[in-house]
Amino acid sequence: MSALPSVAAENFAQCVPIIASSELTEGMSHLFTFVKDDERYEAFVIRFGGQIRAYLNLCPHAGEPIATKNQSAFNSDKRYLLCREHFALFDPDTGKCVSGPCPIADLHKLSIVQLDGTICLMMG
Repeated sequence: MSALPSVAAENFAQCVPIIASSELTEGMSHLFTFVKDDERYEAFVIRFGGQIRAYLNLCPHAGEPIATKNQSAFNSDKRYLLCREHFALFDPDTGKCVSGPCPIADLHKLSIVQLDGTICLMMG
């Protein structure tokens, strides 16, 4: 079980529901979109090593999506997140680039919480 922080009900207005925690299995990624400052963004949430993380769905080097509707954000052995454009590998825990053309550019991590069994993006 992930150690996501819980949020008081009065802070729910700041949360964007993503997926039920029980639906995000180990080694799985799930795409979602959100709007902030009138801009639409695509992101993905993952469960890796029992922990849940979320990142913008954008390779910092290629500017291409990491995950698609038909492909997971993970590489084939589910040890790393993979940009399929330039084959950069990222650490799922931190978003740090560990291999490929982006040694100084990491994935943009998003703040998530769990509220009543739902993984939510914290806005603000």
